[in-house]
Amino acid sequence: MIDINEYTDEKGRFDGRYLLIRPLSTDGATADVWLSLDLNTVSMTDGDKIDEIARMSDDEIEKLGLMVAIKIYRPQNALDVEGEQRFRDEYMIVFNCHHANLIHPTNFSIYKDTPYLVLPYCKQGSSELLIGNEFSDDEIWKYIQDVASGLAYLHALEPPIVHQDVKPANVLLDDTGHYALTDFGISAQRGGVHGYYFDDENSGTMAYMAPERFQKDVEPMAQSDIWGFGATLCEILTGKVPFGEDGGQAQAEGKYPMPTIHGVSADVQRLIHDCLAQQPGDRPSAQQIADAARARQYPLKSRRSLWLSLMALAIVVAAGLIYYAFSQQHEPAVQPEASPEQQFNYAYRLIDNYERDSVLKGKAILDSLSLLKYVPAQLELARTIGPEYIEASTAKYDKRKKMLKIDTIHDRMNQVWPKEQKFVDQAISLYQQILKQSDSVFPATNFKAAFALTQIYGSVHYNPDGKYNHLIIPHYDKAIEWAKCSGDTAMASKLSGYRQRAQKDIENFKK
Repeated sequence: MIDINEYTDEKGRFDGRYLLIRPLSTDGATADVWLSLDLNTVSMTDGDKIDEIARMSDDEIEKLGLMVAIKIYRPQNALDVEGEQRFRDEYMIVFNCHHANLIHPTNFSIYKDTPYLVLPYCKQGSSELLIGNEFSDDEIWKYIQDVASGLAYLHALEPPIVHQDVKPANVLLDDTGHYALTDFGISAQRGGVHGYYFDDENSGTMAYMAPERFQKDVEPMAQSDIWGFGATLCEILTGKVPFGEDGGQAQAEGKYPMPTIHGVSADVQRLIHDCLAQQPGDRPSAQQIADAARARQYPLKSRRSLWLSLMALAIVVAAGLIYYAFSQQHEPAVQPEASPEQQFNYAYRLIDNYERDSVLKGKAILDSLSLLKYVPAQLELARTIGPEYIEASTAKYDKRKKMLKIDTIHDRMNQVWPKEQKFVDQAISLYQQILKQSDSVFPATNFKAAFALTQIYGSVHYNPDGKYNHLIIPHYDKAIEWAKCSGDTAMASKLSGYRQRAQKDIENFKK
């Protein structure tokens, strides 16, 4: 065994070849990573400068020879003869992994019973440096595509390699500008013979470990890497891990809600939420993520389904335009290539025209925009066909329902309800879709959706036996959160009062 302190000055020579300059990482479970100078690459004329290396900058050292990163396993991981052979066998597997988004080891050896790996030095550092920064949409998708591509390569090998410790510190920015996974090698092989002789099945960093990693006798699986990737993305974009330092264990215990990630597209947020799904089978594969990142959309829509959706929307909008051009000559028509916002505004004017044909055409446009997950259209459609809970607007939505021949009743709180349960269910589904998408571009709309669900689930008309009481408080929490995000602190405070009263009502109901 070795004492690493013997090799940390300019006179020490690790394995007779490497001069250890400074530690790059000492927080791993089994090994330390050192920035080193490969003395075999230092010319004879520069040999006398080695003694002054402690006073040199990295740029000056780099002029002397090749700088590398050495991963030195700690003394407790010293190998016996059988362990040495396993190390060599698995290094051969790792050595043959060639991909632009993987940091490829260039050498390995065993020095005084202590194994070590030699890797390229990435002087731009790890993605830990990115945590909490602001990103453009393209920058986020590039990070997702690069890391997912590396994982997809590992998971597609036969047998697959499971990384087991995906986290920001293990994603480096290489000299070519690509994000690349490191530390994917030893003890990660799945299938065949492996001993996990450096780490056991629960190796890794807890904050990035999926729920199944905390169960006994669970074999390493690719889906666990996906969960770690979701936690990594969440931390980089928000500055904190999604479920605290206990990771998937805390998620399984229900200690934290699914994180809300502001300042990103709905596609990115959906992707992260799916990566963090509690059940492994509900997570996307690394290849699906990489494909989605290339297309800048998640979930990835096939060209055919996207083309059909766009064609359907174009037909509906065109029909509405023709009608509107003939019936409302005094207003300029919206062009078929108009933005979703323009189409929505046009539909809003049609549906409030209080002529049945106009209302039907306006609703048809809302239907199409809702299929394309345009949040304001989803909300307006839900309020048009479903229960209306805001007294000031009850009359307007009541008229719409009559135009659409949706029979209504008024409950004892004077809320307007469709008689047919199917319309209530459709409205609830639309509100739930809005909250699932959590599109940070529309915080006020998200608030309205969450608040609508508190009113529906809390209604005696809909919930006479208390079946849905458990859903009221979580939706109040979401409504409060989105009210704050939209800058309406007064409403957030008012909702907190509503929440307290609802909590008391629920407790009284139990009695």
